[in-house]
Amino acid sequence: MRFPYARRVLPAAAVIMLLTSCGTGTGTGKDTHAGTGPPSAPKSQAQQAPKPFDEDELTARQLTPQDLPDHTIEEAFQGALISTDKPECRDLATVLLGGAMTGTLDQVHNKATKGTTATKVSLHSWTATKAGSVLADVRAGGTACGDGFNAVSGADKVKITKVVAAPAAGGDESVAYSSEQEQSGEKYSVEVVLVRQGTTTATFTARSASGAAEPPTAVVAAQLKKLH
Repeated sequence: MRFPYARRVLPAAAVIMLLTSCGTGTGTGKDTHAGTGPPSAPKSQAQQAPKPFDEDELTARQLTPQDLPDHTIEEAFQGALISTDKPECRDLATVLLGGAMTGTLDQVHNKATKGTTATKVSLHSWTATKAGSVLADVRAGGTACGDGFNAVSGADKVKITKVVAAPAAGGDESVAYSSEQEQSGEKYSVEVVLVRQGTTTATFTARSASGAAEPPTAVVAAQLKKLH
């Protein structure tokens, strides 16, 4: 299966907007007021939660050739909706296959390629409540579905034979997985990292045209710089 990438190389960004945040500092991405505090407390501390980015703000934070001079940066598009034979595996399969996330406010996608490894990078903005649950849902799938499952992405049928948790760091919280997949008799590996920064998630799905995919360490580091 191939990600539906366009082939046009993105121009270098004219302006790189700095991420501003009025967060509570808890890193939860949720309203921490929760009805507590004296009557004289502010009406709501939800105003202090990070403001979700719109599409233009996400676009301004996408990787450009200047961010990763040794990579080719190209546009990419939202993937297909993913279905699985085990419902508990669907959220995990979505990141493993670079599929469409539902419930997002806005989203942008591109691709960074170096050597034989291409990494699809998807930025999604969410409400504060939903942002806090995205990684939890994927993490639950990683726990339940490590022994494998079957998935469908558009017209492609993919067998995920193994999923193993990998080291992850960065953002307010992050998860990472190495997976072994099979499609039409072809076996390959996929490396995935999912990071939440405030009300934004960044998904990195790395696949190699030949051999094992390299973990997208440099791509993750460069992207997170632009989300801070």
